[in-house]
Amino acid sequence: MPRPAVQPDDGILVVQNLTKRFGRALVLDGISMAIEEGKTTAVIGPSGCGKTVFMKHLIVLERPTEGQVFFRGQRIDQLDEKKLAGIRTRFGFCFQMSALFDSLTVYENIVFPVRQHVKVINEKALDKLVKQKLAMVGMDGYQQHYPAELSGGQRKRVALARAIALNPEVILYDEPTTGLDPVTSDVINELIIKLQRELKITSVVVTHDMNSAYKIADRIVMLHKGKIIADGDAEHIRNHPNDLVQQFIQGKVGQAELAALRLGGTRLETQFTPDDFR
Repeated sequence: MPRPAVQPDDGILVVQNLTKRFGRALVLDGISMAIEEGKTTAVIGPSGCGKTVFMKHLIVLERPTEGQVFFRGQRIDQLDEKKLAGIRTRFGFCFQMSALFDSLTVYENIVFPVRQHVKVINEKALDKLVKQKLAMVGMDGYQQHYPAELSGGQRKRVALARAIALNPEVILYDEPTTGLDPVTSDVINELIIKLQRELKITSVVVTHDMNSAYKIADRIVMLHKGKIIADGDAEHIRNHPNDLVQQFIQGKVGQAELAALRLGGTRLETQFTPDDFR
């Protein structure tokens, strides 16, 4: 039997021959990859290529059809939910739309994961924790605000503060700059870099935003139809010879798709108006 391309202790997170099917649809096709501790890995690719499904496997929100997932050398994809609960406290997750609880204040949102996993006796220590986490993302003073009172960028920053509430070893980001203007997006990029640098956190970032990927990532991995087609630093990706990679990073439609879009349709003799249907 051939030796797997990566070994369980090659990185803080390792997947071997990761394959996922939903019915007949093959979403992940035999991916093997080791994620280096303390680094930021960006996962890019077109919609539907399997990026978010891949990330969900890293904390076993999805279980592989085939293959294995390892965290710090321990296989985790076969653990039951009770054992996984302990593993997941070592991860932070920053959702695409922030996923804050609208009925809870900023303070209550941040302490939510703490109260879920820790028996809190010292409330003053909890106040200090919230203040510290919010200060890290430039949001100290907003403890009693509700999510509806915050801008999109502020909600993302609060979500980041919540993601680091339990001092995780890994943060998983799902499209962290989606829906934000360029300046606010860059604030989020700077915070991702800051958390990785100051807290020594390992980051995995799923993104369509190439400006973000180039800025934050030590390594960029591109998926296409469930397979890795490019893997390297920003310079390697910018100069990658694969046409699919170049189309994606430059945001250009392929020639076949462009030709189909430019095909002339049947010219109708009559231009209908709303009155024609009354």
